[in-house]
Amino acid sequence: MLQPGVSAEAAETDFSSNCTKYGVLKPNVNPSFQHMNCLLTNAALAADIPPEVVKAVATQENGKWQQFGIKPVDSGIGLMQVTNYPGYSKEKLKNDVIYNIDAGVKILSKKYDASFPKIRGAGRNIIENWYFPVMAYNGIKPVNSPLIKATGKKNTKAYQEEVFSKIVKDSLLKSANLAQFPFTTADFEYDPTSNQNIVFRKMEYSIKDLHPTVYQFKAGNRVMVTVDSVKVRVHPDTTKSAKNVGKNTVLLVRGNFVYSKNSANQFVWYPVRTADQKIKGYISFAYIKKL
Repeated sequence: MLQPGVSAEAAETDFSSNCTKYGVLKPNVNPSFQHMNCLLTNAALAADIPPEVVKAVATQENGKWQQFGIKPVDSGIGLMQVTNYPGYSKEKLKNDVIYNIDAGVKILSKKYDASFPKIRGAGRNIIENWYFPVMAYNGIKPVNSPLIKATGKKNTKAYQEEVFSKIVKDSLLKSANLAQFPFTTADFEYDPTSNQNIVFRKMEYSIKDLHPTVYQFKAGNRVMVTVDSVKVRVHPDTTKSAKNVGKNTVLLVRGNFVYSKNSANQFVWYPVRTADQKIKGYISFAYIKKL
């Protein structure tokens, strides 16, 4: 859940215009999964946040991606489980899924702009650089310390760790692991028995092998396959494959990403072809990187 303590402006951005093909949103009716996928993706892109991050936060807050008919936890409201921040309408947070998503995304964006640790040289497009903003979305409390103070081991139950695990599972499809921070217990000052905020003693980290969002590929971009063997599909789904392509195969992106047709897949597909045009189809974005 979001922790109160900062005011926020009323959400205004209407990013839903890119999702009209899924139909008109109806009062008190949850959008289909792929409609919600489209809404979350476009809200993230409009806010300059990797959609991988926003979707994982939404999953952590509300595993079924539902706005209506859910049991609130800790006063959280709707899909993004937004607390009734000053500046937001409680009724609109409850009844307007666009407003709720926009509010959650804007609050997450404000966390990025706040004084939390960052990765040296990394920008908003780097997934790992959202580790602390995601933590702050839930609260910079001892329960979310990256390390267990008594042992120095990773706190796998921390909110942000669970969110990042969901990125690996649902967006990267376990094809890669996110880069790890070189944390030490000295980086965080807090009393494990208290509910006071953590004080960050290290504000910048140097990390290699970072992962930029893969939602920014455009037609004409050259990408490379990152796994040993992956299927290029006839359609943007997992039903029928064209041919397999191997690791390091160079592909040409033919257009913008598309969503799965009828599934609960969070990842998207890119239309691609080989240089000789012998293989043409769709590939999951989890298995390619930009050259």
